[in-house]
Amino acid sequence: MASLLQLVVGGLPFPHGGPNGHWSYRHAVRPDGPTVLDHQVLADFRAYEARHARLVEVAADPELSDWSRWPTPRRRPSPREHASQCCTHVYSDGCNSSLVCHGTPAAVAATILRQGLLLPAVDVTGQTAEELARSSTWGEPPDYFDHVMFANGRCTAPEAVARSRSIGRDLEPLDLTPGYPTAVRFCFDWSDLAAHPDAVFDGVHPVKIGGPVELDRHLVAVVVNRAHVEAVSIALKSSFAERVIVLDISDPLPHEWACAANDAVSARR
Repeated sequence: MASLLQLVVGGLPFPHGGPNGHWSYRHAVRPDGPTVLDHQVLADFRAYEARHARLVEVAADPELSDWSRWPTPRRRPSPREHASQCCTHVYSDGCNSSLVCHGTPAAVAATILRQGLLLPAVDVTGQTAEELARSSTWGEPPDYFDHVMFANGRCTAPEAVARSRSIGRDLEPLDLTPGYPTAVRFCFDWSDLAAHPDAVFDGVHPVKIGGPVELDRHLVAVVVNRAHVEAVSIALKSSFAERVIVLDISDPLPHEWACAANDAVSARR
C-alpha cells in the first residue's frame, strides 16, 4: 500500500482517500515559504506512514522541489510558533493556537462527560478500524480510527466533523450556514498532549492519542453554546463543572464559534 504527500504553495490543505484506496494528504505551505512547521509535517507524515507499512510518494510544487533537503527539527515546534496555511482563508495567520480541540455533537458530549473519557472511534462504535475506514467520507486509513484526533484550537474542522456525524452524510454548503448546531469543543493544551505517553504525530493532525484521553488529567475546558440547553445542564452537573464555559452566541458561522471558544478558554488560563 502507498500514500501520497502533496506539497503545494497556497490553497487549502486536504486529506482524502483516492479511488484506489490510497491515502493522500495535500499539505499547503504559505506563499512566503516553508517554516519548521512544514519541515515537521514532512518528517511526521513519512515516519507515521512507514510505521504502518505504507510507502510515501512526495509530489511537490516547483517552488518546494528542495523538500528532500528539509531538515527535521531538533525540537518539535509548537503549532503557535509560526503562521500556517490552514483550511480556511478567514485567518490570515492560520488556525494555530496553544490549544487543540476535539469537537462533538451535543448528545455525544453528554456521554463523554459522564464517562470522563475521550475514546477512539473503534471503542466508541464497537466497529473495527477497517469497517470505520470503509464508511468514512474522508478516506482515512484504518489505523486512524485507533486514535483520538485533535485539531488546532481555532480550526473549523471539528464543526464539520461533528455536523457530518449528526446528519450521517457528507456535508453540503448549507449545512454550516448561520444557525447550524455548533459543536461542543473539548479543549486541551497542545504541549500537555504532545508529552502524553500515547501521543502520535501523523503529519495531518497537530497531535492524536493512541488510546483513551482522561478528561480529569488533561481537559483544560469544554465550551458549550447556551443553545444546547440539555448539554449545558449535563455539563454543569458533571464532575467537570468548573471547567465548563457556556457561551451565548446566536447563529455563529463555524469560524466565529471556533474563535469564540478558543478565546474564552485562553482568557481563563
